Amino acid sequence: MVSESKIHHFTRSMTHRGPDGEGYVWLDNRSLVLGHRRLATLDLSEAGKQPMSYANQRYWICYNGEIYNFSEIRSELEQKGHHFLSQSDTEVLLAAYAEWGKDCLKKFNGDWAFAIWDDEKKELFLSRDRFGVKPLYYLYQDNRRFVFASETRAFKFLEGFKREIDDKLLEMTLNDPYALEGLGYTIFKDIYQVLPGHYLVVKKGEPIQQKRWWDIEEHLQKDISNTLEEQAQKFYTLFEDACRLRLVSDVPVATALSGGLDSSSVYAVVSDLLQKEHPDRTHHDSNRAFTAVFPGLPQDEQEYAQKASAFCGGKIETIETETKTLWKSIKHETELADFISSSPITSVAAVYAGMKKKGITVSMDGHGVDEMLYGYRDMVYALYNDALWNGTETQVADYAQVLQNMYHPDVQSEQKVKFERALADKIKREAGLTFRLKKLLNKKSKDNMEFVPVRLPSLSDSAYDFSQKPLPERMVYNQFFQHTLPALLRNFDRASMMNGIEIRMPFMDWRLVCYVFSLPLTAKIGLGFTKLLLREAMKGKLDEEIRTRTFKVGISSPLEHWFNGVLKDDVINAIKQESVKQEVLEAYKQGKLSTALVRNVWLKLNVEAIGGSL
Repeated sequence: MVSESKIHHFTRSMTHRGPDGEGYVWLDNRSLVLGHRRLATLDLSEAGKQPMSYANQRYWICYNGEIYNFSEIRSELEQKGHHFLSQSDTEVLLAAYAEWGKDCLKKFNGDWAFAIWDDEKKELFLSRDRFGVKPLYYLYQDNRRFVFASETRAFKFLEGFKREIDDKLLEMTLNDPYALEGLGYTIFKDIYQVLPGHYLVVKKGEPIQQKRWWDIEEHLQKDISNTLEEQAQKFYTLFEDACRLRLVSDVPVATALSGGLDSSSVYAVVSDLLQKEHPDRTHHDSNRAFTAVFPGLPQDEQEYAQKASAFCGGKIETIETETKTLWKSIKHETELADFISSSPITSVAAVYAGMKKKGITVSMDGHGVDEMLYGYRDMVYALYNDALWNGTETQVADYAQVLQNMYHPDVQSEQKVKFERALADKIKREAGLTFRLKKLLNKKSKDNMEFVPVRLPSLSDSAYDFSQKPLPERMVYNQFFQHTLPALLRNFDRASMMNGIEIRMPFMDWRLVCYVFSLPLTAKIGLGFTKLLLREAMKGKLDEEIRTRTFKVGISSPLEHWFNGVLKDDVINAIKQESVKQEVLEAYKQGKLSTALVRNVWLKLNVEAIGGSL
C-alpha cells in the first residue's frame, strides 16, 4: 500500500518540472500509484491532464515529453476505429500502445520517458526515447519495490529509502563528469536509468531487464548521394521538417540563441518557416530568441547572436546572470541539478529563467551537431594525431588547417608554425629505415587513439559496442551515444526544467541523425571546417560570417572569473567551513586562484551540494 502523503511528498519534489498542475491515481488494489506534475504544452485543458487513462481505464500513463508526429499517428489510429477525447499527444501515445504494444515505439518521432500500466496484464511498461533526450530513473529495491522518476533528486524525498552516494561511481565521475550518463548509472547506490532506446517491463514475480528496442546500426542508409551539395540538400530537407514538427505547440516557443552555428541555424529555419508557411497549430508568438551575455568577458557572444537575429528579421532578448544573488543561485541550482558537473549550470539556467519570465514555455535548441560532425577540438586533434602516424601528408595538412581555424584568430599564426613543424617531423620519420620496415611488415607506427567507456556491468540486453569501428567512426559514435552528449542532454534538461521550460532539439530528430551517421567522413569535416555538412546546407539561409565562423566559445558559466571576483569572499568562507586542504585556502588568499584550484574547489562544493563529501 502506498500512502497519499508519501506519493505527494515524492512527486511534489519535482514541482519545478511541472508547474501547471498535478495528478495521482491509485491502481491494482493501491499497490501501485502514478503521480505526475504537468508542464502543459499541448491541449492546455483538463482533458490533457495526467495520469491519463484509455480503453475503459485498462491503460494508464505517466509521461514526460512530446511525440512530434502525433497528428499523423492519430489519423492512422482513427482509421482503425480509435476515438479521442483530447487534442493531446498523450492520448495518441496511449492509443498507439493499445493498438501495437511495444511496436508503437518505432512509429514515434519524439522525445519521451513514460510508464504505462496495463491493468489487464498487471504489468508496468517503461520506455525512453532513442537518444535519451528525456530522463527516466528508477530504483528496484529488495525485489519488492519499484520506483521511477524524472530526477535523481526525487529519491531524496522517498520515504523508507536512504539515498547514498556510491564512492566508486563518484570517483569515476570526478575523474570524468561525462563517464556514467551514457551507461545508465548514477553516482547513487541502486538508482539507475532506463537507457536510451530501451524499455523494461515490471511484473510481479518476474526479473527486470532493460531491452533495446532501437539500434542505430539497423537504420543506416546505403543509397547516399555522392556530392556534398546533394548531401547538404537532403540534410536541409530533414532539418527543416524536424523544425516544422517541433513548432507544433499551444504555448509560445522561443529559440535559445548563442550566436554559434548550431543555434543560429535552428533560429534561421524556424524564422523562415514561421514567415513563409505558418505551420498548423503553431503559437503566434514563436519567433523570439534569447541569448546569454557576459559583458567584458571572453564568453560574451552577443555580437554574433544579434547578427543571427538581424539576418532573420527577428527579435532577440539578452539575459545577463544576476551577480547580486549569484552565490545563492549557484547553491540552489546545483542542489536541484543533483549531478557532478565541470562547472555550474547557472548561466544556462539563467537563459531559461529569462524565457519563463517572458511567458515562454518551449525552447528550440541546437544540441547534437558537435558530436555528429566533429565540432569539438579534441575530436579533430584525435583525427590529426592519428593521421600523423597512420595517415597521409595530405590528411595531416587538412586536419591541421581545421584545427588552426578553431583557435582564436590572435593565436592562429602560432599554431600554424606548430602544425608545420609536426608535418615536417612526420615526413622525416617516414623516410627513415625503421618506419619503412614497420610499414613493410604491416605494423602501425602508433596505435589509434582509443575511446573506451568506463567498465561497468551492462544494464542492457544488447549494449552498444563500437570498439571495432575505425577511429573516425568510433569517435563520433562514442561521443554521441556513450560519453559527451548524454551528459549534456542531462545538463540542459535540468537547467531548463528547473525553470519550467521544455527543450526541443531539431538536430536530434532520429531521421536526421540516421542520415548523418550514414554519410562519409568527407561530408562532415574538411576544407578547413568542422560541421561541413551543416555549413553547406545553410548557404544563403544564415548570416555568412556566422556560417563560416570557426572559432566559438559556447555558453558556459565563467567560473574562474566569478571565483576570482564577485564570489571570492563567498568561496573563502565556504572553504573555511569545509575540509579543504589548507594550502588551497592560502593559495586563494595570496593571489589569483588558478584554473586547477578553481576546478578542485568547485567539485568540492558540487559534491557537498548534493549531499556527499570529499
